[in-house]
This record gives sequence, structure tokens and C-alpha cells, in this order.
Amino acid sequence: MATQEPSPPSSMESNKPGFPKKILANKLEDKHLCNCCHNLLRRPFQAQCGHRFCSYCFTMTVRDGPQKCNACIKEDIFEEPTSILKQCCAFPDNAARREVENLSAVCINEGCTWKGNIKEYELSHEEKCEFMIIPCPSCKERIRFNEQERHNERECPERTLNCKYCKEPFHFKNIKAHDEICPKYPMICEGCAKKKIPREKYVDHIKFCSKFRTPCRFHVVGCDMSVEKERIHDHERACAYEHLNLLLHYIMGMKVSMEGLQPQGLELAGHKLLDLHRSLRELEVRVSQISLPGPPTPALPLPPPPAPVPTLTVSTSFTPLPSSVGAALELQLHSEKTKVAELGRRCTDLEVKVGTFENVVCVLNREVERFTTTMEAGNRQHRLDQDKIEALSNKVRQLERTVGLKDLTVAEMEGRLREMSATTFDGVFVWRISDFTKKRQDAIAGRAPAMFSPGISQNQCYRPA
Repeated sequence: MATQEPSPPSSMESNKPGFPKKILANKLEDKHLCNCCHNLLRRPFQAQCGHRFCSYCFTMTVRDGPQKCNACIKEDIFEEPTSILKQCCAFPDNAARREVENLSAVCINEGCTWKGNIKEYELSHEEKCEFMIIPCPSCKERIRFNEQERHNERECPERTLNCKYCKEPFHFKNIKAHDEICPKYPMICEGCAKKKIPREKYVDHIKFCSKFRTPCRFHVVGCDMSVEKERIHDHERACAYEHLNLLLHYIMGMKVSMEGLQPQGLELAGHKLLDLHRSLRELEVRVSQISLPGPPTPALPLPPPPAPVPTLTVSTSFTPLPSSVGAALELQLHSEKTKVAELGRRCTDLEVKVGTFENVVCVLNREVERFTTTMEAGNRQHRLDQDKIEALSNKVRQLERTVGLKDLTVAEMEGRLREMSATTFDGVFVWRISDFTKKRQDAIAGRAPAMFSPGISQNQCYRPA
């Protein structure tokens, strides 16, 4: 009866190589190492030659067919067919697996204090350690597992946010670019200083804003004034003479330029007409040579082109061209028109881009002005703070002097107190009573008069006798 061959290791059992050696808490033994990855065995399989491999390592080794066992070659015990690794000639080594899984282990991630055995490490800690370093799926930055949520919400430059104005999503790194094109972004009118105007309505606002400053209509001829819309008519009435003067100079300059360019333009047009006349004559000669049968005749010399005359009059009495030549010319003309149309389209695109760049530059200029204003306000506040700090420093110095005087007073009082505490109390207190005889008789009679007398010192301190 044929014995059933052991099943090869399945790729579903483990898709990782062996455990790193650093997780062992005790001494490492060679029998626990994979002969392929040289780490601790993970789901070990034993080949027919007796060497052990991780399930993943064995599968990757024999996926392209039978291979020679490198461990047998290294130990110089290679023999066929025992040392040939095949998928059907390996079996799970459960004894080695239990032995490896019961080994003491520690977590290799920095800052983690977990301890247990390798089985617990694989089942409940390896993929869940809070101190594990993992790459961010968006920005690829390496972060700790327990910091992933905070990184995704606050730090990742590739995180997606929703604009608080238009509610459209965008990447955090593009926040400034989005603010430049956001249709709901609040803007401030430079004329009336109205705030929170959506960008999509800003153009309509400045069209009707009477406080918005706009260039004078004569800026094309040299007027560089910018006037509020409600005062534009007053400006034109007040500067009518200056505007007419600028317009006159502009027209005179154009006239001089046109007079200077006209002779050159006429001469250039004359040369082009002469070249066209010459080309047409050559085409007529070639067409006549092609249409006439018989031996080729020597080319006749072309008549010299007519000399240019001041009026640029050119004869146009040409022989009609064959239809093929005309079609070729029409095709060439159509091609030239197509090129001109393409150039016109490109010019239009460039004008649109230039307009967009001008808008961006305007926005940046406003931001720079706003930043400059903020810096100036900050500098003023800094100076005020410095003045306050100096005044408070003076008060502190004055209080320190007062405290010093108080300390001197307290020291003097303490000295006096010590001096009084050292004084003796062995003196006799003597009363001075005037009219002693009369008051004695009153006392005997029971009238008990009130008496007062200052004490007379016989010693440093007094006490009743």
C-alpha cells in the first residue's frame, strides 16, 4: 500500500519570514534558526534532509522548482536525492514549532515593555504594538502605530481637508493654492473696505462700488491717476486740458511713427510682388515644358523682372495656370491659413494665461501689503510693550529701594527689642503725690479722691514697690 506524501507548506499559513533574533529574552540556540533566512523559525517545516525552514522561506525557495539544500552543501553532507528540496518532500515540524513558540520573548520596538512568549507575540502583539514603526500610507513618513490617528488628522501633508468656505476637498499642502482660486474665499474691497465678499462676487462688487479706485480712462495716453468711481467725472472735468494735451502728443507721435514706417512698408511690398512675379514665371515655364511632347528643349532664359518703379505697378497678365498647379497652391494656402489659425489660438491661450497670472500677482501684492501693515502694527505694539516694560522696571527698582528702607527699620526695631529684653526689672516705682496730707484725710473719711502722678525713674525699668 502506497504511503501518502506529506502536503507541501501552504502560502496561506504564513507570509512572513522568521522572527527577528532580538525578540529572544534567553540565549539563542542554532537549532531554532531557519537555514534560509537565519532568523527564528516561524511555522517550521522539515525537509527530507533533516534541515528546518520557515514555511514562507521554503515556499519561496522551491517556487521555481527543486533546489539544492544550501545547508547540506555548507555542512558537506550533500547527497542526492535526499538533499534536493521539493514541494512534496517537506512536512510541518510541530515539535520544533511548539518549542520555538514557548521561548521567552520581548518586544523589539523602542519604548515598549511587553514580555511573554513567541506564540503570544505572534498572535496578540506583533501586529498591534503601539510602538511599532509603520509608514504613513499617504506621505510615506515613518511614524509610530499609536501616533497614526494624530498624524493623519494634524501632521500629514497629504491629508484631505474640506474648505471651510466652499466645502470642497483638497490636500493640505495645496491649501494656499486653493485659497487663491476658492470661489467662496472672503475678500476685502479696497475702496469701501467691505469685508467677507466672496471671490465669485468680488468682480460684480467692484463694478458698482462707488469707492473703488479705478484708472482714468486716459491712462492709455499717459494719465497715471487712479480715482474713485464716484469722482471720475469730476476728475475728467478738472483735468480736461491735461487730457487733451496728452492725447495731442499721443496722436502726433503715432503720426510720426506711421510716416516713418510707410516708405519701408511700400518698399517691402514691392519686393514681395517682384518675388511672386518671378516665381509665377518659373512655374509657367516648367508647366509648358511638361505639357509639350518630344525631346527636351533647353530651358529658355527668363526675361529679367521689371525694374521697380516708385508707384510699385506690377503687370498681372499671366498665363492661366494648370488646375494641378492651382490645386497645389490652394493646398499650400490652406496649410498656411491653418498655421495662422493655430498661432491665433495659441495667442488666445497665452492671453488667458497672462490674465490669470496677472490676477495671481494682484492677489499676492494685496497679501504683501496686508503683511506689511501687520508687521508695522506689530512693530508699534512692540515699541509700546518696551515702554511698558521700562516703566514697570522703574517701579520695581523703586519698590526695591522702599523694601530696603523697611528692612533697615525692621533691623533697628529688632535691635531695640533685643536691648529691651535684656533690661532688668529690679527697680522701685515711686509715686509723687501733691497735697498728701489732705488726700490722706479724704481717704480716711471715705471720699477716695482720684490721684495721678508720673513715675520717677530710679532704674532702667520700673515695677510697683
